[in-house]
Amino acid sequence: MPTAKPVFANVAFLRIPAFDARPVGEQAALKDALERRVREAIASVDAADRVVLDAEDGLALVLFGEPGRALEAARALQASREVPLQVGLNHGPLALAGEGAGERVFGDGLTSAAAAARFAQPERLLVTQEFARALERRDPALAVQLENAGDFTDTRVRQRSFYTPQAKLASVYRRRMLAIGVLGVVAILSLGWAAREASKRLFPPPPAIVKLNVKPRGEVYVDGNFSGRIPPLRELQLPAGVHAIEIRNPGFKPYQATLEVHSGEQASITHTFTRPPPAREAPQPGFWDNLRRKFGGGG
Repeated sequence: MPTAKPVFANVAFLRIPAFDARPVGEQAALKDALERRVREAIASVDAADRVVLDAEDGLALVLFGEPGRALEAARALQASREVPLQVGLNHGPLALAGEGAGERVFGDGLTSAAAAARFAQPERLLVTQEFARALERRDPALAVQLENAGDFTDTRVRQRSFYTPQAKLASVYRRRMLAIGVLGVVAILSLGWAAREASKRLFPPPPAIVKLNVKPRGEVYVDGNFSGRIPPLRELQLPAGVHAIEIRNPGFKPYQATLEVHSGEQASITHTFTRPPPAREAPQPGFWDNLRRKFGGGG
């Protein structure tokens, strides 16, 4: 039977420390407890996404899919106080050889995980460099928890770099990302404000044009500031907004108006200064009597 094409998977190697030195009864009890603990840990994982392999000194748990899920499962198993474990985690290729009862799983995905487990301690899980890279690609926020644990030389005189998760690094990462986010928002707002200010200076909005049709003449004040005389002034250029307009001509009542204009708008003011008619004088007492006598009226 030809060898199947390798597949990449996450492999957690769960090694019972000093397994060979323990009595057979203790070995069996620890193996049973480990199998029970693994079944509980993977109960929520679809059967198609997991495989449990037996090993001489423990178990190997193969998890397909997200490396972040494999890391969480490995940490949960390592934290169990029922069975002390050396846990190594790797992401790599696996292949199947043989058939029936002679089937055998092999590949770097399994051997590298086993190597990491041999150097791990019950209180410190180790992951390979390949797993760290896979986690960084798929879940950068979780990958920042990995801290370099150093370089190790295995039984084949191969030097390996391992990492170990540190929860405190995650809080540092979150604080850093929060600070970057805040600075980013401030920068965006600052850039937006600067862009608006630059746009206003380089491309100011067109003013409103107010035509002045005032007779015979007058002095124009806009918002309390003198703006010119009519004539020769014939129009005002005003920024958008509300403005108080006053036109004065000595001897006449001032013209006053409040004008709201918009950018680019055209408006007009028309006004003619006229003197009010002279007040009529009230007739003197006896005026009507004298008038009637003058025209022959009766008294």
